[in-house]
Amino acid sequence: MLRSPAAFAFCILCLGMTPLRPAQDKTNKNKEDNEGKTFFLVARPELREPIFKESVVLRLPSSVGVGKGLVVGLILNKPARIALSDVFPNDKELQNRSETAYFGGPVDPRAPGVLFRSSKPAEQATQLFGDVYVSFDPDFIRELLKEPKKTPDLRLFVGRSQWAPAQLQNEMAMGAWLSVQAETNLIFSTGPQYLWRKLFDRAEPAPVAKVADVPFPPSNCSMSQLGLNVQSHCSRCRRAGSFVPFEVKHS
Repeated sequence: MLRSPAAFAFCILCLGMTPLRPAQDKTNKNKEDNEGKTFFLVARPELREPIFKESVVLRLPSSVGVGKGLVVGLILNKPARIALSDVFPNDKELQNRSETAYFGGPVDPRAPGVLFRSSKPAEQATQLFGDVYVSFDPDFIRELLKEPKKTPDLRLFVGRSQWAPAQLQNEMAMGAWLSVQAETNLIFSTGPQYLWRKLFDRAEPAPVAKVADVPFPPSNCSMSQLGLNVQSHCSRCRRAGSFVPFEVKHS
């Protein structure tokens, strides 16, 4: 209990001097929520499903909000020419245009989606990381396509990929997918046909022979030529118990 009006006033003054933490806006909140949750799913060669064979899927965070309680992604490396009139049949401004669209996946194959870069947030889009955004709002996508110069880094998709969380976890546990951190330059790669091989090699590089595993000839052998398809043995090397996959000469 405060014993005097002066003590009470002092407490009020202290409270007034306590700094208040500013509230974060929606854009910053989305960025924090999505940090580390947007990544590439890289199909392993063992995955024989035709739709996903040698595919790279951009796995989107749950905050994107397409399909409640589902994991959503977009296949990045399956481009196709498509008439925009097939996607937006009622828009006369897009009737005579065809674009390179990407097959995002088998779910809702006529529904558009878009990945784009922007220095400003958009209410109809979700920030993934940095200046990369995604939207599945048809009206918003239509307006972006009408002014392509304003968003040069833009990828149009039809359809999307979709899993129940347990389903994707099971597929990854069975070794169907590799996970690689998403990068802006790879999302908008100018060579999507090379994307799968590049990311697969990055996620699972070819084994490198250890020095201890490579046989060496005796110290008095000198290599005269390196022939990868030649498996020659000299008598001294055989006696030394060494296998030498090249022609040797003794000094």
